[in-house]
Amino acid sequence: MKLIGVYETTPPATAGTDSLFSRHLFDLSRNDLHRRLVPALAETGLATFDGIPDRAAFAGLARELVALYPHPDGDPDGLTLLHAREAEGNPGTGRRGFTDSELLPHTERSCTPTPPRLLMLMCLTPADHGGRTLLTDGRAVAEDLAHTEPETWRVLSSPRTAYFGGSTGHAGTIFEPTGTDQWTIRLRLDELVRFAPRAIPHLAILRKVIDRHVTSLRLDSGQGFVLDNTRWLHGRHAFQGPRVMLRALGEPRPSLPLDRGFRVHLPDLELTTRNE
Repeated sequence: MKLIGVYETTPPATAGTDSLFSRHLFDLSRNDLHRRLVPALAETGLATFDGIPDRAAFAGLARELVALYPHPDGDPDGLTLLHAREAEGNPGTGRRGFTDSELLPHTERSCTPTPPRLLMLMCLTPADHGGRTLLTDGRAVAEDLAHTEPETWRVLSSPRTAYFGGSTGHAGTIFEPTGTDQWTIRLRLDELVRFAPRAIPHLAILRKVIDRHVTSLRLDSGQGFVLDNTRWLHGRHAFQGPRVMLRALGEPRPSLPLDRGFRVHLPDLELTTRNE
């Protein structure tokens, strides 16, 4: 890996008490990072990292792992700087991520036909108070719904039950089959989504199941993660202080051969919902 020297001169900080962070932590100084990431991302969809010294190093790591995806708010290096730069009371459509308010669980670029596969996030400056990152495994949510709330699963995995985005958005559903025995999750819960009438009664159930599987972690400076944007939901608590994050989106490089989506262990009676 081209950036080995950078990480060797900046030893990783203590990962803290977040078990999710520690459980998925990768040593970036090793030169077999790509080989080790493939099975990790294929199995769990998540990897965490530590010891990134600055924006340039994170940009280099992002370019090593993904073909960067252009974003309307992105900078010339392909990254997006996330901080409270919009008024909380009136941030504008789809702009809540640029405030200091709570950010509901979501996937990135849900309004596009094929959202970017990987999301990378790194902390430059942690908040003074609050601002913990919220992560939820969409596979756990899907399997929970399929087994405990089969009607909700059936509806929320049925075609054309949600419209994401504005006039040039995407008509789809929250849980979508990929055609290869796998599923993806696509979600946002703000003003840029409209649900079919038959789906609306099931949204409260979905939120309860998401809450059952959510994990929070506090990212310190130089810490972050890469996750499968077709599997994991992310959000945050409201915060006070100068919380500054960097985000990268993109498709995995050829050195990270990953299938799109994740397998869901469904009750036998629910297998037919994929073909409705």
